[in-house]
Amino acid sequence: MDALQTALEKLVRNDGETIYSYFHELKSDYLIEGTSAACHFHCINLDGNGRPKVDALVQFLVGKVIDYSIPRKKINEAIKYQQETGSTLKITKLFMQAMGLFTSLSNSGEGGELILFLFAEKFLKLPQIICKMNLKTNPEMHYHGADGVHIGVDKENQKLCLYWGESKLYSDLTQAIYQCMKSISPIIMSSYGSGSSEERDMQLLSDFMNVDDPVLESALKRFLDPDEPDFNKLEYRGICLVGFDINDYPTEPNRLNIDGLAECFSEKIDGWRDRIKKRIIEESIHGISLHVFLVPFPSVDSFRTALLETLVGE
Repeated sequence: MDALQTALEKLVRNDGETIYSYFHELKSDYLIEGTSAACHFHCINLDGNGRPKVDALVQFLVGKVIDYSIPRKKINEAIKYQQETGSTLKITKLFMQAMGLFTSLSNSGEGGELILFLFAEKFLKLPQIICKMNLKTNPEMHYHGADGVHIGVDKENQKLCLYWGESKLYSDLTQAIYQCMKSISPIIMSSYGSGSSEERDMQLLSDFMNVDDPVLESALKRFLDPDEPDFNKLEYRGICLVGFDINDYPTEPNRLNIDGLAECFSEKIDGWRDRIKKRIIEESIHGISLHVFLVPFPSVDSFRTALLETLVGE
């Protein structure tokens, strides 16, 4: 398992501390008593004049669309071409291809899915194992199944862990938590032979695994094949992103700095955690390992609209 963990860690993209320019960490690894879940609380960062960096966050996310949407093999080929020729032609083409995969639907949740991808890789060190966006046959449709699939190793239990992702952005916190847990529950509780969409995702993993290393791919496939003994060492886990509206963000410049905003949010974290715990228990998934990221927004609708306008020009 050590060699497998090392190989997977090398797949994680690392651009240093960049993400902290856009997200401020309030509290991480906050365990929920009576469950196997941990909460991670972040908020949108403020700029030097105390304004929420929503527009800057949108630009940052757009800059990540290749990493999120395009398989590593294609990215590595484009990078090699650039190194050999000095031309960014193939990289530019990948960016255009990635941009074309996003839907123009006004209620799209793809912004949340993109943030979920970034959090999983940056904060949990879990690489994406399948580019579901690249498998879409119609950009105006969402891909059915989990919002993301990441992978990691539990060295203590000697298991390979498949993390199914689910993201929900709603103006109301209670609704966001409810819908997220309601969606993640059947995914992480499904089993092989159930005919679920997650089982179909498992089949896709074998054909479209997002790695560019034949040795690693072969090793991972042993855990994904139900006819292999290693399949019994594969554990389903979950990663959730819950985004919601809150009116505590400053609406005028220089009224509040990030420390003041964080202090305001910190007083509410225990209540947020208790709401998450309630839904986890009600969905009977308290025995499943979960990471739940919670992010308050000034307005999820405004964020969704700004991202949509940038991605598809709507």
